[in-house]
Amino acid sequence: MPITEDELNALRLLLEEELQTEVRPFREEVSKRFDEIATQLDGLYQRDEKREQEYLSIREQIRQLEARIA
Repeated sequence: MPITEDELNALRLLLEEELQTEVRPFREEVSKRFDEIATQLDGLYQRDEKREQEYLSIREQIRQLEARIA
C-alpha cells in the first residue's frame, strides 16, 4: 500500500517535531555554556584593561619622576 503525499507530509512533521524536542535541551545547554564563556572572557578583558591602565599610570609617574631628576 503506497503512502500518500499527505501521510508523507504528516510523517515529516512528526519527525521534525520529535527531532526538535530531542535537540532543544542540547541547544539550550550549548547556549548556556557559550554565555558562561562569554562572561568569563568579558571578565578577562576588563581585568586586562584595568592592568593596562595601571601600567600606563605607573609609566607616566616614572616619566614625571625622571623629568624632575634630570
